Amino acid sequence: MPEADPPTLPDGRLAGNGWTLVETEAETVFRGLGVSVTGHTAVYEDAGLRDRIVATGGRDRIWRFFFATQLDIRPSPAAGLASAARPYVVRESKSVFAGELADRGFRHVEYGDTETVRLDDHRARRSALRARLPVAGGAVDVSGALVVWHDGGFRVAGGAYPTDARAAWPDIDPDAYEDDLFDLIGAAA
Repeated sequence: MPEADPPTLPDGRLAGNGWTLVETEAETVFRGLGVSVTGHTAVYEDAGLRDRIVATGGRDRIWRFFFATQLDIRPSPAAGLASAARPYVVRESKSVFAGELADRGFRHVEYGDTETVRLDDHRARRSALRARLPVAGGAVDVSGALVVWHDGGFRVAGGAYPTDARAAWPDIDPDAYEDDLFDLIGAAA
């Protein structure tokens, strides 16, 4: 079986809405008991939002992002084991994502309930999240989501966006950001 690549998204969908690819990586996320799991990830940011925030004196950093990951499990699990592995994959994905957020400067990452949702033709597990992003003189509230599904292999996608920075940056639109995040996750399915 060939090695997995990050899930692909329509270039027009990304570039046409200001999304810029900022990182791709392949990282071993688990190794043990004769199993190796490698995550192949692509991370995109809303570069326009970053530029607008920097232009008004905000910090030059990723403010709003989306990622998609394809998990490559070796050896491949036997047919029918995906449903048994799903809770473990969800739990570990949440842990890894919380660590990634912490590495990017997000604090107080908390997950809400995990619920089952339809994603294209797949049953997926979606976990909402909240976090805080320190800024000069305080912190900005952040919302986001993590979604895990199986489509011949496990896929994970998610992202985060600011929700309460309208006083400093009036064009922040959390409702539109949430809709866009779920549209991007759906496009990765």
